[in-house]
Amino acid sequence: MQHRDNAKEDIAPIEPANFTFGGEEAHSPKATNTNKGKPKKERFYGPIVIGAAMLSGLIGVFWGLPQVVEKPPLRSLQISSPPTNNISENVAQASPYTDAEIMQQRREVQKILQDILALKEELKERKVELWAYEEFYAAEDLALKADSLYRKRQFMPALEKYQESLQALEVLRDGIPERIEIHLAEGERALESGDLDSATEAFKLTLIISEKHPRGLRGLERTDKLPLAWWKFTEGKSAYLDSDLDLAKKSLRESLSSDPQTKPAKKLLAKVEQEITERDYKNAMSAGYAAIADKKFDSAKKHFNQASKLKPEAKAPGIGLKQAKNGAEQAKIEELLTHARDQEKQENWHKALQSYTTLVKKDASLVAAVTGKARATARAQLDDQMQDLLKDPLTLGEGKRNHFARKVLSDARKLNSQTPRLAQQIEDLEDALTKALIPMPVRFKSDRSTSVTIYHVGRLGYFDQREIALKPGRYTAIGTRDGYRDVRREFIVKPGKPVTEVVIQCAEKINGANNS
Repeated sequence: MQHRDNAKEDIAPIEPANFTFGGEEAHSPKATNTNKGKPKKERFYGPIVIGAAMLSGLIGVFWGLPQVVEKPPLRSLQISSPPTNNISENVAQASPYTDAEIMQQRREVQKILQDILALKEELKERKVELWAYEEFYAAEDLALKADSLYRKRQFMPALEKYQESLQALEVLRDGIPERIEIHLAEGERALESGDLDSATEAFKLTLIISEKHPRGLRGLERTDKLPLAWWKFTEGKSAYLDSDLDLAKKSLRESLSSDPQTKPAKKLLAKVEQEITERDYKNAMSAGYAAIADKKFDSAKKHFNQASKLKPEAKAPGIGLKQAKNGAEQAKIEELLTHARDQEKQENWHKALQSYTTLVKKDASLVAAVTGKARATARAQLDDQMQDLLKDPLTLGEGKRNHFARKVLSDARKLNSQTPRLAQQIEDLEDALTKALIPMPVRFKSDRSTSVTIYHVGRLGYFDQREIALKPGRYTAIGTRDGYRDVRREFIVKPGKPVTEVVIQCAEKINGANNS
């Protein structure tokens, strides 16, 4: 609603009530009697006008604030005099429209004042004087200026000033979350720089604005831990600058143990741990390759596995591990090859054959293993044959057996090997073959009544004693006699042994023959 021009005066003055804001009182001067010396007709209308004005004043007081009642400024009564004749002055009549307009403006002021007072109370409960002194009292000053305008009956300008005051207070209230965030951020920055006093002040201001703010409480709690946490952080940082990574890691962990939210310690610890990982990784890789050079392949594998755990994404440990495994396999092959060759030198052909067979299974392309296996196979077979022939030299005199033995002997001689075992075997087999063909004397005794026959040799007939030469071997002699049970004697002719004596005669009569 627009404010009317005050050039047109009210018909009679309104006695304004006293109004206070912010604890200050503003008093308006009381109206003086302007009717002295006036004509009688004017004195007659005076009480009526005053009564109407008082009624309007009562209505204004009724709608005004219970605690704040303004007295409108006194408006002087103007009397117009006709220029030509002596006519009584016309008294300006009060306008009902103007009165309604004033009442509407007062109601609006009342509503804004209620909002202002409520908002002031809310801000004072939050101790606004401690965190926004200037802004708060600037808003209150606007209200005081509005009071002054109101007392001068300048209701629209007063209403605008009250609105400005309310808006200023609303800005303070609505800016509380932002102020809290600002103080919290200041507190966090102070904690991160080790500034105990600034951090404590920032978090206390937060709790003044919002008494039980969770982040403010946590921040203030962290200020108690700051001295120890910051000391350990500083110690860790100094150790890091001195390249003592292990001490730095220990100190930074102690800092975070005191206050896990110490951001500088967290950040530096991550960097320290990364550098420790890089250092340990390089050391493990170097140790792995050094172990390969020393042919300590198990140790190399251990170092490369450690490097792989430190940096799982790295490819180098896998390459080193493969080299270590290949080196270990090669070392095993070389070990087996050396062992097989030693077994060959010892003429332990069956063991050598096993070693070469294992080598071929590991690497079929290994020439030394392939040729060694072939050689060991032939020598093991020859060794078995020689051993078998020498084990039973009595059979060497037999035709087929003798032929086979000579073939084996020929194969052995073709090897041109000067190894002790083979040389001894060749010598022993040659001697055995020679002796196997030399007949040895055998003496037989009988009773002239027994017919003696030797299997594979022939019939000797009847005799008392007879000596014949037989090649070394196993023989069986049979004695027969009518009416007597046959006799069977097995004997062995050994090469180079004294004369063998064989007694064969039938002495046990058969029962049927006795009865006849």
